[in-house]
Amino acid sequence: MRSQLKITTWITVVGFGAFLIAAQETPPTPEPPASAKSKPKNASKPGKAPKTKKTPPATPGTTGSDRYFLEQIRQLRGEMEELKGAYNLQIRKVMALETEVRTLRTANETLKRENALKFASNKSIDELAAKIMELDKNRLNDLDVTNKQIDAILQTVKKLAAAPPATPRHNGSTNPAPADFKAREHVVQSGEFLSTILEAYNAAFKAEGLSGRVTQSQVLKANPGLDPNRLLVRQKLLIPLPGEIK
Repeated sequence: MRSQLKITTWITVVGFGAFLIAAQETPPTPEPPASAKSKPKNASKPGKAPKTKKTPPATPGTTGSDRYFLEQIRQLRGEMEELKGAYNLQIRKVMALETEVRTLRTANETLKRENALKFASNKSIDELAAKIMELDKNRLNDLDVTNKQIDAILQTVKKLAAAPPATPRHNGSTNPAPADFKAREHVVQSGEFLSTILEAYNAAFKAEGLSGRVTQSQVLKANPGLDPNRLLVRQKLLIPLPGEIK
């Protein structure tokens, strides 16, 4: 924009210079002198001298062509001042446009950063939503598996409830338990057998200083109807002390 204004100014200056040169080569034609035959208006009146028009004294060394060129130079100076004012105005407009462009660029960069942050936030939200959906899907799958396992357990419980009660086996012994004997109560845990239970109690009795051992037949006498090969979890057994049952 500034370069275009400079070129326009220089072209104008060059044009006015050429105009001055042409004016110098062809000066204005001076007015012809008044005809000698023409008479003044007051010439018809006798006895009166004709009035002559006073002309201002000419500036020494200044001719008509010089005055013409001076006037042209003054006009050129005025036009140059106008061009300078227009040029300065254009410069101010260009500076204002540059400031506005910088402001728009800054706003554009700010908008880009905000859009980038919004895009990142939206991406994080989408990833979180996808993870939540996956967790919910897994939860539903786990719930389905759990429900199936519960259904299987319920079916097993129903079958056990519908089955007839088992007849207790007495191992050929119908004798009731002795009336009075000292014993300790044991609750069967998962994975325990009668043999391992007896080994643990015999070791404990020995550590307590009791002599003798408790046999399986003594335990069967203390617990009529007990099947040594089918112990149930949380089943209660009476383990007699050594020498209490013969």
